[in-house]
Amino acid sequence: MKAKQEFFSKVDEIVKEGTALANPIRVLILTIIAYKREVSWYEIKEILEEFIGRVNPNTLAFHINKLVELEFIERVGPERSPRYIIKKIPNEITILTKYFNKVLEEMNHG
Repeated sequence: MKAKQEFFSKVDEIVKEGTALANPIRVLILTIIAYKREVSWYEIKEILEEFIGRVNPNTLAFHINKLVELEFIERVGPERSPRYIIKKIPNEITILTKYFNKVLEEMNHG
């Protein structure tokens, strides 16, 4: 799982910069949304759990709401089943999506 190690190394670099993305879960959520373009809450949760194990729904909701509040992502669609899209994407996240793609390829072929 070399790609996964490289990916998490990049996540750590972004977190250490101390930006609004100073939380690994928020970095992962933003990366997932940037990569998928539009995604549901359940899709985010499913992908996160493949990477880091069980995710508390309240924790996920907190971090998604924080990203909405910070205007990194936006809720679209019906209120009862919103989807999330990127509103602004830091350059670090754009770079991270390339590593994320490698991880997904490795997971699908491993």
